[in-house]
Formats: sequence, C-alpha cells, structure tokens
Amino acid sequence: MIEKNIHIPIMLDEVITHLDIQKNDCIIEGTAGFGGHTNEILKQLDKTGLYIGIDQDQTAINHSKEKFNSSPFANHYHDNFSNFETYLKKHKQTNFNKFFLDLGISSYQIDEAYRGFSHRFDGPLDMRMNTNSPINAKTILNTYSEESLSNIFYYYGELRHNKKLVENIIHNRKKSPLETTTDLRNIIKKSYFFHNKRSLFMKTCSQVFQAIRIEVNQEFKHIEETLPKLESYASNEAIIAILTFHSCEDRLIKKFIKQSKTLEFNPKSVIKPSKIERTNNSRSRSAKCRIIKKK
Repeated sequence: MIEKNIHIPIMLDEVITHLDIQKNDCIIEGTAGFGGHTNEILKQLDKTGLYIGIDQDQTAINHSKEKFNSSPFANHYHDNFSNFETYLKKHKQTNFNKFFLDLGISSYQIDEAYRGFSHRFDGPLDMRMNTNSPINAKTILNTYSEESLSNIFYYYGELRHNKKLVENIIHNRKKSPLETTTDLRNIIKKSYFFHNKRSLFMKTCSQVFQAIRIEVNQEFKHIEETLPKLESYASNEAIIAILTFHSCEDRLIKKFIKQSKTLEFNPKSVIKPSKIERTNNSRSRSAKCRIIKKK
C-alpha cells in the first residue's frame, strides 16, 4: 500500500458537517482518491447504509479498496464520476441521499514525476488520471492546431496572452516532438518575460500545465455530464457537496443550479478553507466548497 505523498483531505470537517450523513444513507463519493474523506464518511454509516466510491485513477482506487476492504458497506469502482448511476443501479438503488465530489488533483498525482502532472519534476508528458485513456499531454502538444492550443490556454489556463507560447510550441515540435515536462517548461521560459521573478514563472507554468491537464482528462465535460444526473438521481432533501479549484468549475456549477428547478445552494454562500488550513496546506488555498440541496 502507498504510504507517502497521500492527499491531505481539504475542508474535511466542513464537508462532513454539511453532508449531515445518516447511518442508513446511500452516499456516493465521485472522486474517492486515497480515502482521506472516505474514512470520516464511513464512520457515519452502519450496516444499513451504502457507500459507493468511484475514481478514474487505478492506483487511487486500488489503494482505497485495500484500505477499506474490511468495511461491509464500502464498495469501490474504477470509473469516472460521470458514470455514477451505473453503480447505483448495480446496487439496486434508484437514488442517493448524499453525494461528494472533490474536483482537485491529489498530492500523489502531483508528486509522482512519472505521471507528468507537475512542472516541478522532469517526467513524461502524460497527465492522464485514467492511464487507459488514449490521449495524453504529449498527443495534445504535438498534434493540436494552433487555434486549439490557444483556446485551451485561454479558457482552461486563463492565459490571455498565449500567442508566443503557442508559436514556440508549434516551432519546436516541427524540429522534434515534445517529450517531457522539462521540454514544455523550457518553452514556457522563453515565451514570456518574467522580470526575473521566479514566482511569476512558477505561476505561469502552473496555468499552462493546468490547462493541458483539463483538456487531457476532459474535466469540464465530465462536470457538465454529471450535473443533470445529480438532479435526476438525488432523493428528496438529498445533499451534495462539491469541492472546486478552478473558477470555470465553479461557474459551471453556479450556472446549472441557477437554471435548476429542484436543486439550490444551501447555504447560498460559498465555503472556503479556514486561515489555519490555508497556512498548513497550501494546496487548499484555491478551494471552494458548494453545498447543494434537493428542494
């Protein structure tokens, strides 16, 4: 079992408190990961309850299966959360009472160089959460058109000025394919003037890598597919908690809830990590938690 680089659960107390899990609830965790939130969720259930954990990362789901294999009501599946209804039906359930979704990338994924998620380590240009997926970061950077790359950096990385970056990617790949995270990092370095500010360079790298990761894993597409299903499969007075880390994720959710006739934010305001948590865990700083209830 993996013992290092395990993801520290973000806003654990806030999530558990607002989900208000009952002993006999049917609860789905759409991104079970390495079980940081799962451990506390399972403590709230008894043998009359049902836990369904889903994750598209095979390493993560294997870890959770092993960690919680002694729990009689815990079930784990390797899949994307957008397919959660498949597992409701598998357990002969028509709806869920509680649903939790953590849209962040795990510390394990970030810190393992061979996964290619981080610009801090040299590794292959991969970035796939599901390693069975046919498209990785290398494919995107070496085959996508100039326009497509520009749109990805603009919308997913919020990089308004990306013309030079895209031109350098196209120019470099004509000479030889981009293979590693270091290749991409070097292109970023010569595409912007950072005024000798390392912090600005690191921020730009994070934006570029984030944009490509979102495209590789079709993250926004899966959110858009999931939201109407949440509305359809939520029981009366069901509670949904979603952790977001990107402004576009939050906007997608707000737009859907605004149009929904049966779901509402409760509380209406977003929940953010405490000052102590932001200090102790820097990866929590951009997190927002939305609590959604079935009317």
